[in-house]
Amino acid sequence: MKAFMLGKTKNIVTMVLVLIMSFSIILPTMAAEWTVSGNLEAHDPTVIKEGNTWWMFYTGDYLKVKYSSDGKNWNQGIPIFNGRLSWWSNYVNRIDNVNEVWAPDIFYHNGRFWLYYAYSEFGTNKSLIGLMSCSSIATGDWRDDGLVIYSDSTKNYNAIDPGITKDASGNLWMSFGSFFSGIKLVKLDPATMKPESGAAIQTIATRPGVTNNPIEGAKIVYANGYYYMFVAFDYCCQGSNSNYKIAYGRATSITGTYYDKAGTSMLNGGGTILEVGDTRWKGPGGQEPFWDGSKWIMVRHAYDSSNNNFPTLRIRDMYWDAEKWPSYNAGNGYYKIQNNGFSSLYIDGLGSTTDGANLAQWASSTSYNQQFDIVNLGNQYYKLINRATGKAIDGMGSTTAGSNAGQWSSGTSYNQQWEIIDAGGGYVKFKNRATSLYLDNGNQSANGSVVKQYGDSISYNLQWKLYKQ
Repeated sequence: MKAFMLGKTKNIVTMVLVLIMSFSIILPTMAAEWTVSGNLEAHDPTVIKEGNTWWMFYTGDYLKVKYSSDGKNWNQGIPIFNGRLSWWSNYVNRIDNVNEVWAPDIFYHNGRFWLYYAYSEFGTNKSLIGLMSCSSIATGDWRDDGLVIYSDSTKNYNAIDPGITKDASGNLWMSFGSFFSGIKLVKLDPATMKPESGAAIQTIATRPGVTNNPIEGAKIVYANGYYYMFVAFDYCCQGSNSNYKIAYGRATSITGTYYDKAGTSMLNGGGTILEVGDTRWKGPGGQEPFWDGSKWIMVRHAYDSSNNNFPTLRIRDMYWDAEKWPSYNAGNGYYKIQNNGFSSLYIDGLGSTTDGANLAQWASSTSYNQQFDIVNLGNQYYKLINRATGKAIDGMGSTTAGSNAGQWSSGTSYNQQWEIIDAGGGYVKFKNRATSLYLDNGNQSANGSVVKQYGDSISYNLQWKLYKQ
């Protein structure tokens, strides 16, 4: 219960329906985990874009703000509040010196940006969700729109962690809740952006039988004909002992029932795990799935054990698998890889099973020699495994411009690890981790010509398009 954590989790922004086609589609073009820089303090981040500027709001004293021109390099902004609002004390009486405002969500509707936030007495469910709005985040003409909902000891829920969603019919809903009786959902009045008069508050996720019912930070998005609910399980805010993890389920109606991949209802403790901590990044949570205008990403925080468990912003691409479940793995099926140069040839393994064999190019065919499994290694790099031979595309350790690319049995060598870089126009570049050279057509047009490697340039020979098979 937020009773056990410091500012919590989540949320997101207006989402766009993404269509997963049954025919050839382009693989998302950015590496899985983004390289972010600048001021990276973050807890329970929510993001939105206004024009070309990214804005992030997150848990902290008086509700903290960051901005970025590209979503990667972040600058510190000015907190939303310069003190506690006077009406907060009507619902929450904090006697400590902590001025944290928790777990915001930002949503654009009807010409305004609506910023929901939580303020709570730590260790209790005496909490409130409040609302600010503005016509422009950059201008900063914020208006206090007052109370949205509150909770106290007479209620069985905790009024924190707001998440706003528009359903397929255009109706607005707010999910909220932390520990206690779980995740709640209430319909909003689009005129006030607050709960409709007399609207029922319903439970959509809980973990019966688990001590303290540790579930919070729900965010619901609509995609692929489903409503996907992402939540945080277990406990944040305990440094290296944080065991937060991100889980999900889906439903055909926003009101549920939500089921995980195993078919277990989220009303009965269900939830498929998307992400857990590792030796460096502890307790990932504050999850916000976000459509950035070209692809889905997951924005979240984690505690960096290499930096005194500092709560740190993390962003990565998010995909949908063949069964339309969320995934961090881009390699859901096989892809053909076509060059953007004048030849339009495809990468082809030529059926070779010999380690060190050259990597060739050929006119389009249905042969498995032209199909590659793109395996996400979870570290911003991918392996490209030929379907016919099982051999991986390999840089062969060469740092010489114009050297041949090769094939080798799959292993852990950096020579087989490739960064997938957006080249624009639906094309990507493949940069080798070991050599820093790029796969290149070599300005060739003959069937059987060898794939080369060169340094970075704007040449079409370095650009490739991926078609899912």
